[in-house]
Amino acid sequence: MKQNIKYSYCVDDDNNLIHINSISNATRHSRKWFCLQCGQEMVANLGNKKSWYFSHKADTACDGESYLHKLAKRRIKEKFDNSNSFPIEFVREVPCHEAEHCLFVDEFHCHSGKHITIKRDLKSWDNNSIYDTCSPEVVIDEFRPDLLLTNSLKPNREPVFIEIYKTHKSEEEKIKSNHRVIETKKIKSEEDINDIIKYGFIEGQNCEMYNFKLKPSYPYYIGSNPPVDRFIIYKSGLTYIISAMDYELNCEDLNRRHDSRSVAELNIGINNYLSIILEGSTKYLNSIELGLLYLVSKGWKIKNCNLCKYYKFNYFSNYCTLYKVNNIGRKYLKPNEATNCNRYELNQELKSIPLSELEKFIEIVPNN
Repeated sequence: MKQNIKYSYCVDDDNNLIHINSISNATRHSRKWFCLQCGQEMVANLGNKKSWYFSHKADTACDGESYLHKLAKRRIKEKFDNSNSFPIEFVREVPCHEAEHCLFVDEFHCHSGKHITIKRDLKSWDNNSIYDTCSPEVVIDEFRPDLLLTNSLKPNREPVFIEIYKTHKSEEEKIKSNHRVIETKKIKSEEDINDIIKYGFIEGQNCEMYNFKLKPSYPYYIGSNPPVDRFIIYKSGLTYIISAMDYELNCEDLNRRHDSRSVAELNIGINNYLSIILEGSTKYLNSIELGLLYLVSKGWKIKNCNLCKYYKFNYFSNYCTLYKVNNIGRKYLKPNEATNCNRYELNQELKSIPLSELEKFIEIVPNN
């Protein structure tokens, strides 16, 4: 059995939360102290060399597993009840000024966005009360959050769940319930609790937040690196991709040709995925295939191995299945070699993808 487990907190006879620093040698035996987790009697260790701490008076099976959970709940509630404010900081993305109209923003998420901190107060805003009651273990809609924030004067206001993550994270049903949830990062020490008490809840640092919908009250800005691939095709049939991951393109380049020698250039959003059932399995189309399909659907006369029915797709590579029949002599071809192939035949499964689907996340770059 473990003993002499170090704690900074315990409770007294009246169930008041007591910190070790509030005790002196003169008062250490004036009353009894009890473990916050198991309820057994504790003693105050007030040495001269080590930091002061509480420990169990007798051998115990108490392992402190629930101590941090209970301590966090008690301290957060006391902080809320006894303070005029309880700060909370949201981290939100500031989208580009073109985000509302950009084809390459997925559910209003822009890779060119900047992250800012939005500071709020759980207790009040503009001198108006937001939440004034913090209650432990209240059942609401079949959920029992560790702490529940409500407004006593406005009972219909959407409550806030506060969940202490010590051993288990919140169940998925709670997160998807649309209730506002603040869940602490995993509490590993008393210092983690001290951080919340000192600074409040900070999204991404000491907690995660769910179902808080903030209306942007900040200005848009001009974007930088857009989440797009640039498809380029030349007169010879050769194609080239400037990957979004190369960060060569800026938002201001979206409507500007990259190479004056190209015959067409396309912006292709990488946040969107298009798949088809090809040869009995699901195939996700890459930016080259998407760009070629888009141009063919727009009426361009293009022959490219990537679009040929005899071009074999597998996990490891792509190759021509007719290389022996055509006496090509090699299995792997340059895709533009289809231009001079008399066996080229457009894959109708690829061709069946409607132009309207491609236009959802592809746009042609105008001539300069």
